[in-house]
Amino acid sequence: MAENMFLFWGSGSIPCWKPMIVLEEKGFGGYKNKLITFSNKEHKGEDVLKLNPRGQVRRYSV
Repeated sequence: MAENMFLFWGSGSIPCWKPMIVLEEKGFGGYKNKLITFSNKEHKGEDVLKLNPRGQVRRYSV
């Protein structure tokens, strides 16, 4: 099942950490993922916009 999953995530984003923690706790480690950089506007990149047309990602400072 994990081989069918793909997660875009951003450092410092709590909404990104939550699913990562849950996936690991449920035993779905080994999924494909890609770190996106908010300062480079990678959340507005073509590969992200295919799945998330609004390109909105919440970012929180910790």
